[in-house]
Amino acid sequence: MTATSMQNSKSNLADRLALSADSAIHSTQYATNKAFDKLSGGVESLRGRAGPLMEKVSSKADAGKHYIEEQPMKSLLIAAATGAALAALLSWMGRSRY
Repeated sequence: MTATSMQNSKSNLADRLALSADSAIHSTQYATNKAFDKLSGGVESLRGRAGPLMEKVSSKADAGKHYIEEQPMKSLLIAAATGAALAALLSWMGRSRY
């Protein structure tokens, strides 16, 4: 094998490797863009559904705040009873496992 044919062989190999790398890069870019487009659509869908939900939660929170302002003692008793019931439930669940 002559020096010229060896040089051509190396050049051809380098060209094929560069072409293969270029193809891999384009495939990766395509897959990434496709995944990003899917993710963007999902995020937009969530944003569309979150708005009405946030309004609902906000109105319920305002109603709760108003109730507490109007009936502070009753609200305190309800909160204490709820806490006691939750503590009893957790205690019962902890004992029933063993």
